[in-house]
Amino acid sequence: MCLSVQGWLVAGLFLLSVPTFSAEPVHNPAMLDKVVTAQQGHTTVQGTLRWLTSQRDDDTSPVRVQQVRFFLDFPDRYAVVVTKPDDTESKQSFISDGTTRWEVAQLFDGEKPEVKKMPVGGDDDVERRLLACFRFDIAALRKDFAIVASSAMDQGAIVTLTPLAAKLQEQLTVLVLTFAADMKLIAIRSEDPQGNRFDFVVQEAVYDQPLADALFRVGP
Repeated sequence: MCLSVQGWLVAGLFLLSVPTFSAEPVHNPAMLDKVVTAQQGHTTVQGTLRWLTSQRDDDTSPVRVQQVRFFLDFPDRYAVVVTKPDDTESKQSFISDGTTRWEVAQLFDGEKPEVKKMPVGGDDDVERRLLACFRFDIAALRKDFAIVASSAMDQGAIVTLTPLAAKLQEQLTVLVLTFAADMKLIAIRSEDPQGNRFDFVVQEAVYDQPLADALFRVGP
């Protein structure tokens, strides 16, 4: 996919801005406590992300750019809509009421979408990971990850999550969360064993606003 000059510039600036550690960061328990405290009590979050996909060790391959509109209702409901900057009609939606998951694909406006229905817990790693990152339930995260928190230069925090279980390690090598000085999540970086890197830039996030039940179901 060809990117505009502006798209390349935005992607390049973001990739440069996300911290990459040459050595293991030193854990700061007080900083982790600060992050955890700031996330407590949130019930919902909605907003937009810029999703960049690249090859971790290949600077020559093009960066894939997608736009994400998300609605998260903790602990387990989500609605995620993915679009492409160069295609205003096509979109994919991933929706769950906590028990059932729907994938809705639409190529053109006005066209009847294709809908797939299945139980949760299948091919929904991205959506469940978004829930986990924004909710930041430390007890749940510690079941799956070794957690290291460190201070960022802008007085924010960087939390590095390393998977513990072999099954999770097959899907993920590291998850890095960047928090601003007010401890709001502003970026997520995910890397997998195949060399793929996924960067999610939080463009907007609104917390604790009521979300309609209809957002999290498809059909009757």
